Amino acid sequence: MGILRSQEGSQGLMPIMVDNEEYYSVEEACAYLGDISRETLRRRAQEHGIKKYARGVRRNVYYKKVDLDKLNEFRPIDEDRT
Repeated sequence: MGILRSQEGSQGLMPIMVDNEEYYSVEEACAYLGDISRETLRRRAQEHGIKKYARGVRRNVYYKKVDLDKLNEFRPIDEDRT
């Protein structure tokens, strides 16, 4: 399992690459999703079943880019909710 730091992209993000999957730190995920707060990220990830991943002894939290992209997809608005 190779772990690499991707080159900085246009948004200033440097995700970690593991087995051809991009992983974003909490701060990077918040920026990627439009500068949302950590609490908004936590709540939306929980609501949509997005998994968190930990790495190393320090247990830093990461999110898969492919999962974050699901939060940015178009979906119908539930007219009963405001």
